[in-house]
Amino acid sequence: MKKILILLLVPMFAFAQTNSKREYWQTNKWTAKKGMNTQFEAGVAKKTSKFNNTKENSFATYQIITGTDQGKYMRIMGNRSAAEFDIEDASEMAFWNKHVMPYTEKNDGNIRWWRMKGAGQNWDNNLPPARFIKMTTYTIKRGQMADFFRFWRNNTKLQKELGYSGVSGVFMLESGGQAFQVLEVEPYNSHLEGKGDFKNPDVDYIEEYNKMFGWRSHRNDQNAYSASIEKWGINIETGVLKTKMSTKL
Repeated sequence: MKKILILLLVPMFAFAQTNSKREYWQTNKWTAKKGMNTQFEAGVAKKTSKFNNTKENSFATYQIITGTDQGKYMRIMGNRSAAEFDIEDASEMAFWNKHVMPYTEKNDGNIRWWRMKGAGQNWDNNLPPARFIKMTTYTIKRGQMADFFRFWRNNTKLQKELGYSGVSGVFMLESGGQAFQVLEVEPYNSHLEGKGDFKNPDVDYIEEYNKMFGWRSHRNDQNAYSASIEKWGINIETGVLKTKMSTKL
């Protein structure tokens, strides 16, 4: 989404209660009943058109096209304040239960994230959803969040210095998933064009990193970063936008 779905160092944030100053995003994956994808998609489209037709109450829907969840639909409720989770629209829920649930096999449950402003690249909540998104979820070892984010923070700073054009949003788990999870979302509109480029395509990135942060810092920081991630702790997925099931912005 040139909009959508990584940089404070305190691991307790993964368990913190909602904070009135944070920007929240919520995801949920849905599986349609076998042979009923058309009816499911139509029901979600009707609900979105009726109840989610403004920027303030918008939803985006992506279908997962790579990974173990391939085929599932992911609904994304983005850029919300903590106060908005106190609001419940009974008519909206009733409409969903009537027009979507009969064609639903299951849903995976809401996962709530808060966006770590300044940790991503060129993120703009005012831009419409991109055609594709790449989602990378990291599960960090307890007590090693600082090692993970040191390398991430330095890369973010250097990429901005080198004029990287790609877009990314970084999110910390609030609730609904495993502890110490971080999500990076990279929106883009073409696999051919890719997700971004440096101003100078011939730049020696490692050399520039060491210039900025010190001799051999890239090797040392990358090794500590890699060691901070659980062995099974990286999950990469790609999604394609379902325009009729998403708010038109």
